[in-house]
Amino acid sequence: MKKQEYSKEEVEDKIHDICIDKIEEEYRVFWRSDDSGTHVCVYYEEKIPRLAEKLLPNNFMDTRLILITVPFGYLREFYPLG
Repeated sequence: MKKQEYSKEEVEDKIHDICIDKIEEEYRVFWRSDDSGTHVCVYYEEKIPRLAEKLLPNNFMDTRLILITVPFGYLREFYPLG
């Protein structure tokens, strides 16, 4: 069976849909890479919401997904919206 391939845009759009419609916490999405290849990171401030752990699994749309916490105010300071 052939594996479904998703574009980065499709993966990001789905993450945004979930984060905006269901999780409702401030977040940012970034693509990163390491020795294991490219992956998507979703950043939250202070703690990872329980719904994020449930709705954004480590293998999300055949892409490695990592949930990351940063200090309060970090996203606004270093990655402001708009």
